[in-house]
Amino acid sequence: MSLIQKIRKRQGLLMVMIGLGMLSFLIPYDAVMALFGSGTNRDLGSVDGTAISALEFQQEVQLRRNLGFSGEQLADEVWNDFVSRILLQDGYDALGLQVTDKEFQGLLFEDGYSGYLNMAFYSNAQNKQFWQQQFSAMLGTPEGKSNFMMYRKLITQKRLREKYDNLLLTGVYANTLEAKQDYIAANKKVDFQYAFKAYASVPDEEIEVSDSQVKSFYNEHKNEPKYKQRAGRDLTYVRIPVMATEGDAQKIQQELNDLKTAWTQATGDSAFLAGQGLNPVARRYTADALASNADEAALMNAQPGTIVGPFRKGNDFRLAKVVGFSTEPDSVSCRHILLQATDPSDKTEMASLMKRADSLKAVLKKGGSFDDLVTRFSDDPGSKSTGGKYENFPRGQMVAPFEDFCFEQKPGSIGAVETSFGVHLIEVLKHSEAKKGAEIFFVDRPVTPSDETARAAYASASEFAIGVKDLEGFLNKASELGYPTTEAKDLVPGATAVTGIQNAGELVGWAFTAEEGKISSPLLTDNAYVIAILQRIKEAGVPEFEHVEEAMRAGAIQEAKAEKFKAQMQGSDLNAVAQSVGGSVQVANGIALKFPTITEAGAAPEPLVVGTAMGLEKGKMSEPIVGNNGVWVISTQNITEAPEKTEFTSEQTALFGRAKGGFNNRVFNAMSEAAEVEDRRGKN
Repeated sequence: MSLIQKIRKRQGLLMVMIGLGMLSFLIPYDAVMALFGSGTNRDLGSVDGTAISALEFQQEVQLRRNLGFSGEQLADEVWNDFVSRILLQDGYDALGLQVTDKEFQGLLFEDGYSGYLNMAFYSNAQNKQFWQQQFSAMLGTPEGKSNFMMYRKLITQKRLREKYDNLLLTGVYANTLEAKQDYIAANKKVDFQYAFKAYASVPDEEIEVSDSQVKSFYNEHKNEPKYKQRAGRDLTYVRIPVMATEGDAQKIQQELNDLKTAWTQATGDSAFLAGQGLNPVARRYTADALASNADEAALMNAQPGTIVGPFRKGNDFRLAKVVGFSTEPDSVSCRHILLQATDPSDKTEMASLMKRADSLKAVLKKGGSFDDLVTRFSDDPGSKSTGGKYENFPRGQMVAPFEDFCFEQKPGSIGAVETSFGVHLIEVLKHSEAKKGAEIFFVDRPVTPSDETARAAYASASEFAIGVKDLEGFLNKASELGYPTTEAKDLVPGATAVTGIQNAGELVGWAFTAEEGKISSPLLTDNAYVIAILQRIKEAGVPEFEHVEEAMRAGAIQEAKAEKFKAQMQGSDLNAVAQSVGGSVQVANGIALKFPTITEAGAAPEPLVVGTAMGLEKGKMSEPIVGNNGVWVISTQNITEAPEKTEFTSEQTALFGRAKGGFNNRVFNAMSEAAEVEDRRGKN
């Protein structure tokens, strides 16, 4: 059948795809989704009956992105924080938990501790210093204060959860009776002889089980926890890359050549670049910073005013203009006293603060202690606990007057400067080795597919989607066109990545709205159009038979082996039983109930076998025991009681440690299950 005939047969799908394509150019994505009930005016899920709206969720995700957070797990972290806040807020209120201003200041600028703060911001001394500087700097501008309050809200919420978890942990305990039982389980030993027939000794192919036996096994075991099924989807997809062509690269290179010509004729670099919508800031680079790229390394020998390029840098074409050269340290260290201004634009107030700074400088010249003056007079919480020190910072981290003084004055210099925070009394402590640097404007243009290239890729993807209608056709068409197929199994609601695709949120969302067997329209993600076929829908709870048929068949085969082995293992003594299954009597010595693995008979533990041996009369032969590795018949030879002991501190400590490990997560998961948390992020 020709392509045109296929299109005629599926013209309805074609018109929908064309319409959606046009909408995607004209209307924002959220608005298009809203037309189909999938916009922000909906609920993403609920916690104990309390709805979580898509709008609030998306706003929180975007807020955290604005604060600099990123990564595939960001959306999941935000979701978990919503769930946590709803589940635990009543507990916070009942316990009177809060984070006071004083505590928050202590967390940020003093010796207070928060696991989240240390992980996200203060992971090492350098990061701590950097973020303390950033938090302090935020307080100097209205925009900065707004960001600071958003950081505060986030850190406070995380800290409340930490406090709640710590209170729960105080209720975890292991008593001496538990410790004694644990000691006995580890130190009471049993020696026994055994005849054993391993399941692995007979190939599965030799055991016949009927479909009805498999179904019976399913009915008997489907409710067991190990078979509990999570909501999920299985799909197969192909990727049709949207890649820039050589023609696209040449076009971008020519655009930069045109820009270079105009730049050469312009007066005023910053004004010209700003007029082009580009970054009008030149930055300083040392030879070391440019050494990894031959074109950039050559800039250190260029004449000031030279425009170089365009040259290739990774996936970009780049222009560079050398403004000039200077020699200065890469980084400096200083200490300072901030006399904070109520209104830095008030000249009278700033003059008064400058007089105070001069008085403090005079005290220092007479031998006064800088550390003492910092403690008494500095208004900078970010450095007060370190004696006012900021160590080894490069240019670009501090406000300009502060930074200029530190870089331009010699170590040992003391002076006062005005900034948007107030007046700083600064002592320069140290300069790193002075190095030659170049002031350079860089202009980058990524090599991206042109509109024509993107349309061609979309056309290919659309043709593929229209041309197939089932899994067999999907696989055949992919093979014919040379597109590799990938299976993504057990997708969960809200997943942001799947096998082979980093940003798969839209694909997962489609999978939880489509019917089984449906084929998606082309979805653009990770620089490729993805077309998928939904192979299987799995609902949470007891699994459908067809979803676990393979596992149930394996279980039924093992059960049939056990019955067969039990019937074979007959005899008047252990030797006769062993011979009945082609084996010999083996010995297990010194086996404890706490560690019930008999390594010679398989990797899985055998608690039922060891427990039976502990309770069996010495010399008496057991009935066949169905174990994890096979079927056993045993005879207990000796039991060695645990040595007498009256003090169990070490066992108690170990039990306590195991009880604490993951305790808070277990409690929270139990609360979530009881609250019937519903996550519909991938279903709308």
